[in-house]
Amino acid sequence: MLMRPYFLFILIILSQAATAQEFVFPLNRDLNTRMGSQLAADTTGFHTSIFPYVTTDLDSVVNRDETFSLYGCESSFYKTWIGRKLRKEHLLNVDADDLRLSVDPVFNLQLGRDQRNSRNVFVNTRGVLVQGNVSNKFFFYSSFHENQARYLGYIDSLVRRNKVVPGQGIVKFLDDEKLDFSVATGGMGYRVNRHFDFLLAQDRLFIGDGYRSLLLSDNAYPFPFLRANMTFWKFRYSVIYSVMQDLQTPPDRNVGYPKKYSTFHYLDINVGKRNRLTLGIFEAVIWKPAASRGYELHYLNPFLFLRPVENSIGSPDNALLGLNARWKISRSHVVYGQLMLDEFLLDEVRSGKGWWGNKQAFQLGYKSFNLFAVKQLNFQTEFNFVRPFMYQHRSSSQNYSHYSQPLAHPLGADFYESVSFLNYRWRNFFAEVRFQYARAGKDTAGFNLGNDIFLDYDDRPTDYGYYMLTGLKSTLSSYGVRFNYLVNPKTNFVVEAGADFRYYRNAVDDQSSRYFYFGLRTSLENYYFDF
Repeated sequence: MLMRPYFLFILIILSQAATAQEFVFPLNRDLNTRMGSQLAADTTGFHTSIFPYVTTDLDSVVNRDETFSLYGCESSFYKTWIGRKLRKEHLLNVDADDLRLSVDPVFNLQLGRDQRNSRNVFVNTRGVLVQGNVSNKFFFYSSFHENQARYLGYIDSLVRRNKVVPGQGIVKFLDDEKLDFSVATGGMGYRVNRHFDFLLAQDRLFIGDGYRSLLLSDNAYPFPFLRANMTFWKFRYSVIYSVMQDLQTPPDRNVGYPKKYSTFHYLDINVGKRNRLTLGIFEAVIWKPAASRGYELHYLNPFLFLRPVENSIGSPDNALLGLNARWKISRSHVVYGQLMLDEFLLDEVRSGKGWWGNKQAFQLGYKSFNLFAVKQLNFQTEFNFVRPFMYQHRSSSQNYSHYSQPLAHPLGADFYESVSFLNYRWRNFFAEVRFQYARAGKDTAGFNLGNDIFLDYDDRPTDYGYYMLTGLKSTLSSYGVRFNYLVNPKTNFVVEAGADFRYYRNAVDDQSSRYFYFGLRTSLENYYFDF
């Protein structure tokens, strides 16, 4: 529903000049890119691979007032109430004793057209974001978006198959063309001291230094979790307990969709005097509840290695192990990578027979900031490689997914991908060029060949012969350019225009689109439609 006029009027009347302090920094790639050069130059050991960032930690290495400042606001208009609210401040700010509070509208109003397929598309998002803190110790935030949309054909097909918009909510079908869905996030955080902080939230998480994460990404719908961060010397250790949902299994009329539980451990270690090398160890376990089992209490211990525990109790659970690495070559150049293991038998790898259980994935990437000594000219390129059957399990209640969406890469498994970005920011203007190329082996003829992570890995034709692109060889290439103008840095409110070109081909399918769009939006989340 649209915000009622009288409610908006009350918010405006209550507006003050104070600034609320948020607990977590928005998990948004554009915002992180603006801080990239400062994080690359940091020698204090800020842990860049654990998102979302805690703002009190971030402020120790990034001058956010300068980084997210607005240029050209010296005229008298910007000193008026309307000018300040439009360009420099939250809509509502309250400062009462130890309480700080901000309220802002959230929106994404986008119009576009697929010239190739003569299809008009749009997104109409309206919502609200509330943030606050008490005594700079206890923090809270909450947001709600109501959406109507008409997407490009390939996105619309996926939505109608899974009944979920990528990264967003379950849809209600308004008609054959338009979709209706909503998204809610929120959380409470408590910072004990510089060593401990806690976050209880329904939101997204991301572990890694790249555009994608093969460990844990923000690709899926928000889920409830408790995250505890412990920071000592060169170490940061994160423990995450979460509850997810299996939308692939029909819901019970009394309890809804089946639940699935997960525990994640992540230890991030800075190496060397100047902390130029960072290594991270990741482990995860996902399991489904049962009447005879309930919640597996063994996985509550935050300091146990999960794989030995999973083996010791004879469980059928899905346990994974991963590594994350980041090396700062210089103040402007960073190399990063990941390795994820689901199963690994060295003898089977050496045999070269394509054993189905050789389930591994890796990532290698490079970032350059202030390229050619041009301030705010940035470049990033990344390669992702995922073997067949990676992230699969015996059922959708144990595979590496939530809300019918992968918890890692949106392409699933049995693919390799190259994705690159070149962007430049000048004052309030931003421009970016994107290139993506991917090859995937699609499951075909009713056989599970390792691409679809929602299939049962026991339902495979054979045990051997699974090499890269075993299935139907498919090629995805996409190119994009976008321009935006920053209106208000408090909510990253931008005016944006761009174009995307996508081509998808295999022996039985040939798709293409040429999409041009224009919009106004508060850009605070990442949404991935490049699949």
